This record gives sequence, C-alpha cells and structure tokens, in this order.
Amino acid sequence: MSILERILGPRSQIDRDLGYFGLGTWWLSAFSKAERQHLEEVFEPVRSAGSGPSTPEADGPAFATAAGFLVALAGGLGEKPEDRNLAARVLARAEERALAENDLVGLHFVYQETIRLHYKWRDQFRDAVDLAFAACHKQMQIAAETAQALREKFGDRPLPPHFGFQRAASILEKRAAYEQALEICRRARQQGWEGNWTWRVQRITRKLHERGYPVVSVSSSGMSQI
Repeated sequence: MSILERILGPRSQIDRDLGYFGLGTWWLSAFSKAERQHLEEVFEPVRSAGSGPSTPEADGPAFATAAGFLVALAGGLGEKPEDRNLAARVLARAEERALAENDLVGLHFVYQETIRLHYKWRDQFRDAVDLAFAACHKQMQIAAETAQALREKFGDRPLPPHFGFQRAASILEKRAAYEQALEICRRARQQGWEGNWTWRVQRITRKLHERGYPVVSVSSSGMSQI
C-alpha cells in the first residue's frame, strides 16, 4: 500500500478506473454528489459479476477500454426507469470516447447498451422507441466494419447477435415498413450476424406478397432512412 493510500485510505475500484481513463474531471462535473454515490452503488455488483472486458491485474483498471468501463457503468442503471437519463448521460460519454479512440468494437457495444436501455422503457417514455431506433441506425452503419474487427480478433468464432439489426427490423415490421425491414434482415444475414434471418426474410416477404402494405415512416425524426 502506498503512503497516500495509508493517509487517505485505499481507492475504490471505480476511482481507479476513472483515474486510469482520465475521467475524473468529467465525473465531478457531470454528476451531482448524490448521482455519483448512486452510480458507485450500482457499479460495484456489476463489476463483481465480471461484466465487460475486464483485465486481470489486481491493481489496474477493471476494464480494458474507457468505453467498456462506461458501458458497464450504464448497464448497472437498467433496472429502474428513473435511472434512464443518468444511464444515457454515461453512454453519451462512452460514445465520445470510443469515437475519439477509434474503438470500433467498443462503439458497437455502446450502441447495443443504448438500444437495450431505451427499448426496455418504451412503454414509460414517448421518445424511447425513437432513441432506440437512432442507436440501431448508428450500430448498423458500422456493422460491416465491426464484423471484420471481431473476426480478426476471434478468428472463426461465429458473430454474436446484432441488437441494431434485430431491433430495427422488429420496429419497422411492426410499423408495416416491410421493404425496409426486409433489407435490414438481408444485410444482417449477408454479414453473418447470428439470428433467424432466413426465417424473418421469408415471413416479411410473405407479408409483402399477401398484404401489399406501403412503406411508412418510422417517426417524424426521419430515422426511417437506413
């Protein structure tokens, strides 16, 4: 134990992570004391469970990247709708860091957690579906590059499910935007993301033939464009 730790007491893991990734100033300026305390309370069980790309060093950061740390922090806020805004602020910072550090895989998981966060509370917040779809749109835009990065990292291991393709296709299909939903399913299947894409393609194609529904916009925000 260092002299400073003997005087001030040992630093918590979240303090070490914040310091390691240069997030201390943001932490103090972005959140109130009560918010910081709440974030620390929800973070500890998440970290203890081993969520996120952790590193084995006992004295080092618990996560390999700033985005990974922030995604895990936001993930601990998913149980209560009143925490949605707080989690969204953490994820906004995670997106900034992933973009600044060219962390493509980290960015992929930032958008995945954003989709999960907003879609979960779609019945409580009027803007939730639009925000989830916007994150789907961003995740789909980087999907091909992400797939390549994952294959380079993990070799022949199958790609995981892709929340952006899955959720966007479901949202569009529910809005009877069948042609756009069909295109998303085909893209996901072509890129190799895990999922029942062939079945979805067949189902949507059948709906197009049987019902002939026109393509409609997802929202007034213009997010219907893929």
